[in-house]
Amino acid sequence: MQYNEVVGMKILMCADGSKISENAIYFGGLLAKAFDAEVVVLHVIENPKFDNSKKILKNAIGILEKFNIKPKTKTRRGQPELKIIDEAKKNYDLIVLGSHGMSSIKRFLFGDVAYRIVQCVEIPALIVRERRNKLRKILMCCGGSKYSREVMNFGVKIARAINAEVTLLHVLPNVPEMFRSFGIDETVEQFLKIDTPESRILKETAKLLEKNSIGANIELRHGFPPEEILKEAEGGDYDMIIIGSHGMFGVRRFLLGAVAYKVVQHSRIPCLLVKPKKFKFLSSLAAYKIRF
Repeated sequence: MQYNEVVGMKILMCADGSKISENAIYFGGLLAKAFDAEVVVLHVIENPKFDNSKKILKNAIGILEKFNIKPKTKTRRGQPELKIIDEAKKNYDLIVLGSHGMSSIKRFLFGDVAYRIVQCVEIPALIVRERRNKLRKILMCCGGSKYSREVMNFGVKIARAINAEVTLLHVLPNVPEMFRSFGIDETVEQFLKIDTPESRILKETAKLLEKNSIGANIELRHGFPPEEILKEAEGGDYDMIIIGSHGMFGVRRFLLGAVAYKVVQHSRIPCLLVKPKKFKFLSSLAAYKIRF
């Protein structure tokens, strides 16, 4: 699916029986309802001796029925992340995951199961930790990369479907203390007058939202991007963060991107990560590393 073709969405939701998994399915239901999406719920049986798949899938179906969604269900046997990664290749448009799951009797934190899955799938991923009962207010994070346009376009389609209130956020580096007395700290108006890749993307996205009758605020913050994104998200009572899973590459976060990595790890608000097509080849590399 191209990111500008979101209608008719097919969503993969992962169920493991945990409360956080159910939170993710509920929030995914809010989004699926807006798109009249086809939903598939997947449960992976890791240990056949502890097969609760019928109960887990029944609970997931019950959650989605609240949104008049009748999902298909699938079960697989084996290592959860590998089976989920394989299933996600089958023409889905979005995957929905809790920020940690259950593997045998051990709880895996985001840095393990869900993080490895996000590294390896090519499609956008919605990561949910806490229960959210509404989806009305979205924070869209606009970076300076040329790939940000893909992320913004996808975010606009989401916002239009749910008739959301949107804030476009860009984070600038801190102005050194010695220069602040000279008024160098830019306002939104000043920033948009400057012809930079960041300002062009912000203006284009704002116009696209306006064209789709969606009101949007533009916010500028100064500081370390992950920290400023989290401050804005928590302080602004947002229901979802949309962010590109690209940026600086490190040994452990080479695919997710440094900013997205930190935001998703620490955010209590659901995060929708959009991976630009340019970096999809890295998903296959990450999947290869997990298998071998």
